[in-house]
Amino acid sequence: VVKWFWEVVVDDFDEEHKARLLQFVTGTSGVPAQGFRALQGNDNNIRRFTINSIPETVSVFPKAHTCFNRIDLPLYDSKKKLRKFLTMAIQMEATGFDID
Repeated sequence: VVKWFWEVVVDDFDEEHKARLLQFVTGTSGVPAQGFRALQGNDNNIRRFTINSIPETVSVFPKAHTCFNRIDLPLYDSKKKLRKFLTMAIQMEATGFDID
């Protein structure tokens, strides 16, 4: 699933979708000048961009934890399914809808 995630981000997402994804996971749409290694949490401590897996029974949508720069990805059975629900999650976030 992690490999599929990066393939979708690198190969399928345009710059707008990448910025929305970053906003969804970190709370900001821009990368710090020092790069990903300088991402901070809300406590101003360095918090790396982290991917965590969750059972699909917990949530069909990815869940973001912006305080920790973490995304929880359900264990999808296909890359197509990951792309579909990840895209829906970042688009709902951009329009102000919540998926909880």
